[in-house]
Amino acid sequence: MAAAPFNLDQFLAVVSLIAPVLLMAVPGGAGIAVLIPTIVNAIKEAEQIHGATGPEKKAHVLAIVMAAVAVANATGSVKLNPEEVNTVAGYAIDVVIGTIHIIEGAKVVKVADPNVAAG
Repeated sequence: MAAAPFNLDQFLAVVSLIAPVLLMAVPGGAGIAVLIPTIVNAIKEAEQIHGATGPEKKAHVLAIVMAAVAVANATGSVKLNPEEVNTVAGYAIDVVIGTIHIIEGAKVVKVADPNVAAG
């Protein structure tokens, strides 16, 4: 029996459920838990951009996330640090996309940790 084809919508629905729980264990993660729906929807949107590279799609997602941070901060209900959110969201995006590539059998490209000096 052949495996069922990968379903991005179902996968992202699972991510939406477990990500807030997982973020509680990540330094700074609890603060961006409110942005999970935005991040998931932005990933789904970016995956539909035909011809865009991985970095272009990630930049698209991060731009949406940064706009959401500005809106959230403007309401005064939360105070999010844009740099911290950008870093944590960037890692989260890499994990989600890396997992999708593994599931789909694609070659995973390792992204260099920006906090580690080259050389």
